Amino acid sequence: MLIKRFHVFPCRLFSTASTSTNYEKTPTNPATKCLQLAVIGAPNVGKSLLTNSLIRCPLSAVSSKMDTTTRNISASICTDSTQLVFVDSPGAVSTSHVRQTMKKTSATSGDRVLQDPERALQRAQHILVVQDSTAPGSYIHHRVLHMLHRYSHVPSTLVMNKIDLVMRRSDLLPLVEILTNGQLSDNQQISTKPAQIGRLGKSLAPQVSTSSFNPSDEKWQMKFRELIQKPTWKCSYSETRSLFRTICGWSGFERVFFCSSLTGEGVDELRDHLVNISPDGEWKMQEGMPTGETAQQLCMDSIRAAVLDTTPSNVAYSVQARISEWEENGEVLQIVGEIRCEKPRDGLLIIGKGGKRLAEIGRRVNEHLHSLFQRQLYARLIVTCKGKLVTQDK
Repeated sequence: MLIKRFHVFPCRLFSTASTSTNYEKTPTNPATKCLQLAVIGAPNVGKSLLTNSLIRCPLSAVSSKMDTTTRNISASICTDSTQLVFVDSPGAVSTSHVRQTMKKTSATSGDRVLQDPERALQRAQHILVVQDSTAPGSYIHHRVLHMLHRYSHVPSTLVMNKIDLVMRRSDLLPLVEILTNGQLSDNQQISTKPAQIGRLGKSLAPQVSTSSFNPSDEKWQMKFRELIQKPTWKCSYSETRSLFRTICGWSGFERVFFCSSLTGEGVDELRDHLVNISPDGEWKMQEGMPTGETAQQLCMDSIRAAVLDTTPSNVAYSVQARISEWEENGEVLQIVGEIRCEKPRDGLLIIGKGGKRLAEIGRRVNEHLHSLFQRQLYARLIVTCKGKLVTQDK
């Protein structure tokens, strides 16, 4: 059976109430302010969920698996006369990871995953480095460190995320001491006692270097000067890992915030801080339109995230989500989403016994889109392989 496809026109379906506070442009309003931020970090640290919490809108699709975000996504929120514009970026990964795990074999899709984190920094006025408070290992990811050194002129903030999963909050302080090299950009010293942190319970000693990079090895310095001239995505994974093997933190952070993207703890304080440091400037995005992404693209992101959350990784990363139908029927938006598989057996796995897995994927997609678009809609999902509909034999 061939799938009939309708031409899909880009459209945006956001309501102002879902993303902005009471702000009316009048001649008596003060001059506008705008702060452009890049959200970067290792994979699966909660960058997208943090961005959603900061803009008070479930814009970016999220899942329990890494690599849910595969490109930069712009998101904004307006409060009074200030606009914050975030760029949620993919996690910093290697080329082999993109090809083998994420199944990104085309040059275009693979390059975006690798290049977009640094592209997010190119226009950023401030950097949010998101760190998983529960992750094993007391260090900032070497790819992130490389980008921070390349963009050391851009102010940055460390966000310790997922604090809701930390049993003893005081244990976070020794970890922060290591991740900041014991100081902030204003030379404020951080001093704590040893503690246990992370899933592995590794002991964190307070003896850390007060300099983010100052090895005496001339060979290392030459390598550093060579690699710092190249974009991060043009450096091999092994090169940056070797370069920062003995370097755990970054001394340039202006502030450190402790947040939970899931519960919202600490998010308001972070948002208020960003509003307070925003410089004068024109807004970059239209009020009430939290993103430049089309509704169709966000719908495809939602389908992919639901597949990642419910399907084994070897299949989930290989599928593609597309929109087959997008039709306004009165006040109801009707969507047909297509999950494209490489093999018929993968399609059967996605459908699941009695269609239960596909029904669960559909439930999650509808729930997310209802929350995102704030309107009546119904999304139906089908599974295809090479243009043919995949169905279970009765």
